[in-house]
This record gives sequence, C-alpha cells and structure tokens, in this order.
Amino acid sequence: MKSILATLRESGSFDVFLDLAWVAGMEERLSTEGPYTLFVPDDDAFRDLPRSELEAIRRNADRLGETLNYHIVPGVHSMIDLLGIRTLRSLQGDDLTVEVAPEGVLVNDVAVVESDAWCTNGICHAVSALLLPPVARAIAAHG
Repeated sequence: MKSILATLRESGSFDVFLDLAWVAGMEERLSTEGPYTLFVPDDDAFRDLPRSELEAIRRNADRLGETLNYHIVPGVHSMIDLLGIRTLRSLQGDDLTVEVAPEGVLVNDVAVVESDAWCTNGICHAVSALLLPPVARAIAAHG
C-alpha cells in the first residue's frame, strides 16, 4: 500500500489534480499526513471545466488551497461508510453533502466514479467533476 500521493501518481489518471497539489505545496500533506478521505477529480473531470476557470484557480494561491482542501476530509470513509453519511466537514471548513441516488453515490451532486483506493494515509474516491467550495461556486456562477 502506498501514500495518497504515490497512489495518484501511479494511477496516471490524476495528473491535473497532482499538478494543482504541487502548485499549492500540498504534496507533503498527501504523502505523510492523515488519515484523510480524498474525493479526487480525475483528468476527465477537468475537461468539463473551462480552461480560464482552471487557470484562475491555479493562479490564486488562496483559492487554490481552499479548492483542494475542500476535496479532503479528515478520517477514513469507505464507500460503505458513505452510504450512511449525509454530510462531511472538509479541511477547507465547509461541508460536503453525500447522497445515495439511483446513479450511485454523489458528493455535492457529483458522481463517485471509482471508490475505495486504500492508502497508507487514507482512502481515495475518484469523482467526475471538480468540487468547488460554496464561495468559489458563487464566484463561478456570478463571474
């Protein structure tokens, strides 16, 4: 079993997220801290995000840190656990909503597309879109 960071690197499906984590200086957190549950958007998830929006997040250190920390929850929550949870508090400080829907488990209305990648410092669940904290969602919606 490897760290969250090593697991994501080895997968080859999370290069955009890994680049953002590097820019934000979060590689150490994803390597040694925890345990954490990470809801990680795969590279396909970023294709739906306008390039200008991704660059705006990448260039603003505070916004980048808040966005990435919004994907991380203290503790280990497997898919079985998520079936019985309705909210999780992110490291960023705002809650994520968890819903069991006909199409599967949703986090903030975003599908969990792969689950339960166990790591030495937590667990990863791949999601189909970037999760934006409430303030960032408001900025994105209103320009």
